Amino acid sequence: LLSPNVTDTLSVDEVQSQIVTVSSGSPTKILDGSNFTPGVGGTAGAFLYMKNVSAASATNVIYVGTDTGTADDLDDNTGSLGTGADSKRLATLKVGEFMFLPYDYCVDINVDANAADQQLEYWLFDRGA
Repeated sequence: LLSPNVTDTLSVDEVQSQIVTVSSGSPTKILDGSNFTPGVGGTAGAFLYMKNVSAASATNVIYVGTDTGTADDLDDNTGSLGTGADSKRLATLKVGEFMFLPYDYCVDINVDANAADQQLEYWLFDRGA
């Protein structure tokens, strides 16, 4: 039984959100790390929320991955984001699933899907001072 009792206040100074359409074989860069200043870990960066808000389906998924510069196809078999040795799939979101994580702006965030016209909602909460 999981019964966490956590109280935390996140300090944020800017929020952006978007719903993007993701199609199979057409990776989409949703966040370009080079557009931000990474800074010192834990003092700069953001919190990132992503949710697969596609129409209900038992098989359709969205792949989330990191890429440090080469925006190539996600490969749902090997977990590779492309030809770069440091490019990897981070997570797979089924319909209704979500993830929330700290994001240090050090890599790009790319998404792909196993079917056409999947919908991903994301919110980026920039860390406050």
